[in-house]
Amino acid sequence: MSIDGRIALKNGKSKWITNDESRSLVHSFRAEFDAIIIGGNTLRRDNPLLTSRGSKNPEPLRVVFTRSLDLPSKCNLWDCSKAKTLVIYDSSTANESYLSRIPKCVEVEKVLSDNPEYISKILAKRGCNKVLWECGPGLATAAIQSNCIQELITFIAPKILGGENNMNPLSDFKFGEMHEVIKLSHSQFSLIGNDICVKSLFKN
Repeated sequence: MSIDGRIALKNGKSKWITNDESRSLVHSFRAEFDAIIIGGNTLRRDNPLLTSRGSKNPEPLRVVFTRSLDLPSKCNLWDCSKAKTLVIYDSSTANESYLSRIPKCVEVEKVLSDNPEYISKILAKRGCNKVLWECGPGLATAAIQSNCIQELITFIAPKILGGENNMNPLSDFKFGEMHEVIKLSHSQFSLIGNDICVKSLFKN
């Protein structure tokens, strides 16, 4: 994110806030995980590849969680020659007619609601116990609220995006008092070029 806490401009453009070194480090982080999760909005907006760029073989499982199933018919994640892809959708809100857009090589599972715990349970059954949530503000906030996250890794670039409507890394937790806020611990700071990387743990 930028130094003023933004992850995109109002029009959704975000390439690139952090530097090349930070983005390379994220690719290497991916090699440490069994699966990487994004939401449908991230897929539609960024069309990511979500691989370690060859640092791990096989690559981590790429997971898309969607409430609507309104996903693009063409995207990088539909190429299963690079890595396996799993789509998990909320059966209470999704339009299942959109399933026809998803190629046969992509696995699909449905869950009863948008609770991130369902995603974690599906991945645990597949042996994916170390999971990277590389998602947008809505899904990231829900995952934190559901206690699915143990560590937060934040990259902060010395750039100012400004704008009241520019995208934040997290959505509203609806806190009303300071004693309600989430406190992190064991923070580690490092410089990645001009960017700052902060690793923090969630308290149990």
